[in-house]
Amino acid sequence: MLHLLATILSLYVIARLILPLRLPLWLKLLLSLLVLLSALKLSLFRLAFGTMMPDIPRWALLGAGVLHSLVILLIILCALRDALFLALWLARKLFPSLPALCFSPGQWASGLLSLSLLLSAFGVWQALRVPDVHHVTISLPRLPAALNGLRIVQLSDLHVSPAFPAAWVRAVVQKVNALKPELIVITGDLGDGPPDRRMADLAPLTGLRAPLGVFSCTGNHEYYWGFNGWMDASRRVGITPLNNAHVIVHTRGQELVLAGVTDQTAPSLGFPGPDPGLALHGAPADAVRIMLAHRPRLVGKSAEENVDLQLSGHTHGGQLIGANRLVARFNDGFSSGLYHVGRTALYVSPGTGLWEGFPLRLFVPAEITEITLRQG
Repeated sequence: MLHLLATILSLYVIARLILPLRLPLWLKLLLSLLVLLSALKLSLFRLAFGTMMPDIPRWALLGAGVLHSLVILLIILCALRDALFLALWLARKLFPSLPALCFSPGQWASGLLSLSLLLSAFGVWQALRVPDVHHVTISLPRLPAALNGLRIVQLSDLHVSPAFPAAWVRAVVQKVNALKPELIVITGDLGDGPPDRRMADLAPLTGLRAPLGVFSCTGNHEYYWGFNGWMDASRRVGITPLNNAHVIVHTRGQELVLAGVTDQTAPSLGFPGPDPGLALHGAPADAVRIMLAHRPRLVGKSAEENVDLQLSGHTHGGQLIGANRLVARFNDGFSSGLYHVGRTALYVSPGTGLWEGFPLRLFVPAEITEITLRQG
């Protein structure tokens, strides 16, 4: 739906930014066509390749992503400019002596286009680079003294695909292993596309090393591309999916309950929906409980099940600075970072990768999250 909205709003950019230019009609029509085609990127991919997620070279995805993001940013900047125009018009009604903005349509167009291109190129680079490590300390009241300092690495929203291929995955694995975590978790959206076509890119994940294991919960994208196939692919690369299930991890003479739930997309495709109660059925009540849930909005149900910590993703942090509040409105107020619901802590990762359909991050960097648990 978002790409259709972007296509419609691109007509606004054409009407407000391109058509007022003092250029020959043919040139204005050509520029308008380029804007429209860039906005239609995903639809054109589907028409040409039968899917919005084609297996094409990464450089081609990068170029298409820059142009597509350029149009999105032009829409935003053009809207901000018009809001400024309106504010100044209202202000001059009250204060007639206020000066007007003396920029020609050509100056506005060149300025906004240059800024959008610069931000788009930077945003696509920031989206596709190997993320840095983000260190987080989370205090849990019920954490036994023996587990104080336990380190977990969380990966989320890897979206392994032509945009995030084997070389990128391998670099992520190297960064994770350099941290020497005791436990590794992946909170959904492992990849995009048919799993059999992603095995070569997933293969470096077999190199993940943690003495307590590598576990995951499912995101919505695993269901889009064949749930059973993605579960099989996960196991083949050494990841244990937790689908409304839990494991009891024994470490430092203590028990730690690690549970995972399915995604809310599941029932619409004939699979069981997320059920924290089922996931924790039979788990010891006095052990620390960690829940893997792709969507942060499930934290209320996790809290009802006496969960100490929920780890989530899904939001991508909003991707654009300022968009986090809009994203939070659709995710029960959660965007990224650490929250508390009752005594249950919630950490929402902004993601390690990104959906390649809109590969843009502006000042909302991806991360490999190293979590250190503390008593408190």
